[in-house]
Amino acid sequence: MFVKYLVLLGDGMADFPLEECGGLTPLAKADTPAMDSMAREGLSGLFCPIPDKYPAGSDIGNLSLFGYDPDECFTGRAPLEASNQGIALGPDQLAFRCNLVTLEDGAMKDFTSGHISNEDSHALIATLNDALGGPRTHFHPGVSYRHLITVTADAPVFERLAGLKCTPPHDITGQQIQAYLPKGEGREFALDLMERSKTILKQHPVNLARIARGELPATSIWLWGQGKAPAMKTYAERFGLSGAVISAVDLVNGIGRNAGFEVIRVPGATGWIDTDYEAKVAAALDALDRVDFVYLHIEAPDETSHQGRTDLKLQAIADFDRRVVAPCLAEARRRGACRVLVAPDHITSIRSKTHAGGPVPFALWGEGIEPNGLTAYSEAEAAKAGVLYPDGHRLVPDMIQAKTLPRRDN
Repeated sequence: MFVKYLVLLGDGMADFPLEECGGLTPLAKADTPAMDSMAREGLSGLFCPIPDKYPAGSDIGNLSLFGYDPDECFTGRAPLEASNQGIALGPDQLAFRCNLVTLEDGAMKDFTSGHISNEDSHALIATLNDALGGPRTHFHPGVSYRHLITVTADAPVFERLAGLKCTPPHDITGQQIQAYLPKGEGREFALDLMERSKTILKQHPVNLARIARGELPATSIWLWGQGKAPAMKTYAERFGLSGAVISAVDLVNGIGRNAGFEVIRVPGATGWIDTDYEAKVAAALDALDRVDFVYLHIEAPDETSHQGRTDLKLQAIADFDRRVVAPCLAEARRRGACRVLVAPDHITSIRSKTHAGGPVPFALWGEGIEPNGLTAYSEAEAAKAGVLYPDGHRLVPDMIQAKTLPRRDN
């Protein structure tokens, strides 16, 4: 019988035990009856989405959860986002991620500029492109605070820029930025753009209006995640499957586009706790009627973790369970011949407000999946299972290709 596949990704759900959660992780503390039922009825265990050699991030984590080996295809985060925006990078072009951030007293006050709206951010990016862009440098508007810069360079400069050590701004919330500015040969290019952006943004009418409304202004750009165009085989080539991806994040949509997936835009999808969960679920279930594999990504647990808000992370996880997992699982039960996977792409620590490596829990439910006796979905419960995928990118290919998945060590 033909099987449909559905991946439900709670970005950054995994965490460490917290005192305010009674020594539990937020995932163990939150109300998650749907994910708990998947753990009881399916196969649960741990997998490692971030190989030790890579920094923990959603780029590597989502590549692994799409079933791609980062060693074979990862060139940087920004090129994946460029793919989603339809930006075709030539052999002499690099893409940089360009955040609009709020700096205050030399510190990273907010890497989202107060979750700036598309309307406001696009006006700022247009002005920055007029002032700082040129024939070899171009600013591309994205979603909220997430934007791109493409750079055309000859071979020596290309290699220097590609080799810059750049820090994701969400890794340094509340910290002084000086130690985290771009490092390496060619850093002057990035530092110059970042510094010149401050003067342009300071008196921009959009920022003045934001301040008047009591909102955070975007005070600077922040460059990171650079790389060249990736080379990836599609799901049709690898598995003979069609697919669709639903996310408010260009990175995830860009991976999906490289996988040959339909990218479904959902009005009201924000990447925050106010996202329209119901619209995203409706789009995912509708897509299952016409494609084989659907990847539904929810960003809210990760964003709340970067804010250091335990209360909001608990809400985001509970909302994910009730408003995403529960209706998707109910539809999978109705359809039959489905496999559903729930997982995070990495740990996002409330305590440090940033990502961390290490194993994270998964729950795989559906046809041919042999239960392994767990009672709930959490980090601690999954560790009891004796199931570990040290190469996390092998989990989804097993979900697709294995006729049965009994309890076993990997």
